[in-house]
Amino acid sequence: MSKERGRRKLMLRLPDIRHLLESLTSEALAEMFESYDLAVDALERFRSRSPRDEKLIIEYEQLCHEIEQEVVVYCKNR
Repeated sequence: MSKERGRRKLMLRLPDIRHLLESLTSEALAEMFESYDLAVDALERFRSRSPRDEKLIIEYEQLCHEIEQEVVVYCKNR
């Protein structure tokens, strides 16, 4: 499931809050996990295309970073 893949990807990306990502559950968090999984997958596809669309890559790198920050704030406020 996309949400569990997103959770695992975020656990690797954010080791400082891995324990929180493992234990917390909510609909909001599940949506963030799913969004992150989809954004990371899209970013990987854009990076592997030839020719590369650098503007799109930068946009999705920023999106992934924003989701990561949103997850950190959410988890630390729980």
